[in-house]
Amino acid sequence: MIAAAVTKDVALLLRDRGALISLFLLPIVFIVVFGSMFRFGGDSGKPRPIAVWYAAGGPGEKIVKTLDATPGFRAEVLASADDVRAGVAKETYPAGLIVPARGLVELSIDLGAPVQVRGPVEGALTGVVMRALAPVDLSAMPPLVEAVTPPGIASPMKNISSFQVTVPGNAVLFGFFIALTVAMAFTGERRTGTWRRLLAAPVPRSHALLATLIPYYLVGITQLAFLFGIGAAAFGMQVAGSLAALVVLSLAVSLCAVSLGFLMAAIGGSEKQLGGIGSVVLLVMGMLGGCMFPRAFMPQFMKSIGLGVPHGWALDGYYAVLVREGTTVADVAPSIAALLAFAALFAGLGLALFRFER
Repeated sequence: MIAAAVTKDVALLLRDRGALISLFLLPIVFIVVFGSMFRFGGDSGKPRPIAVWYAAGGPGEKIVKTLDATPGFRAEVLASADDVRAGVAKETYPAGLIVPARGLVELSIDLGAPVQVRGPVEGALTGVVMRALAPVDLSAMPPLVEAVTPPGIASPMKNISSFQVTVPGNAVLFGFFIALTVAMAFTGERRTGTWRRLLAAPVPRSHALLATLIPYYLVGITQLAFLFGIGAAAFGMQVAGSLAALVVLSLAVSLCAVSLGFLMAAIGGSEKQLGGIGSVVLLVMGMLGGCMFPRAFMPQFMKSIGLGVPHGWALDGYYAVLVREGTTVADVAPSIAALLAFAALFAGLGLALFRFER
């Protein structure tokens, strides 16, 4: 009975082009868009142009030379100081340097920009000017600071691309949208009287529930495998840690998503209500969990809030597997345990609230 029901539900889902597009094709569009927006590791090697104008007889040439030698930046000399200011105002350049023959160097930058965006550029360019104008050659001096990864944190892989972050972020975001598909399927079964017919048949209710949930669990696993496969084949995503850890974590994510869908179905409502409210709930959960904006860039209190949804735990696990070398199943065990706990909570509440007929 379960096998026949699973086959039936899979066939119905394969005919639903809207669901297939939202689960398999739309995530790829988001991966491309977000992968082009964020820059990490190897992607950050492309120098950002900095507008520069300098007066004759001043230290401008030395500043330009120092700027060109600074990783992540390149100088673009313009005809006048006003051209530099206009280029920054039009956002053609993130910042500009105006170097007079004598006196203070003007750093042209939007002081109204968020400090997370403005601060690193402002600090780096200030350092460039200080190195260029230092009375001694600072490059000949021994380094005063050494960057070292502290014990307890695995070393990251080299040349991390933005897709190491955007692929798992969107895989988790759209992976949890299977919950909405599950809830809509349950509502449709109730509306068409399928549950009523099942209750009249000599079939245990637990079998009826499993027969409806299993196909979506399999589809969820397939979806994650498809997205990570596309990420590796088309976008150069790599797995820094254990492939087994990636698989086990994905199985837990899919189970949690399907359990959430069962809870949404138990809470009830019409298909229209579920489509509207459910989508908003899933998007908010994804946003808090870091699917749209990495939690690494969030304030500390927002990072803590992100662990209140399963998305945050899933992404912590995926980032460890994809970014940090040597990550094993044991290393992502906290994420897996949290996802299983969420799945148990959603499933338990769903069983307590679910009614075959309303």
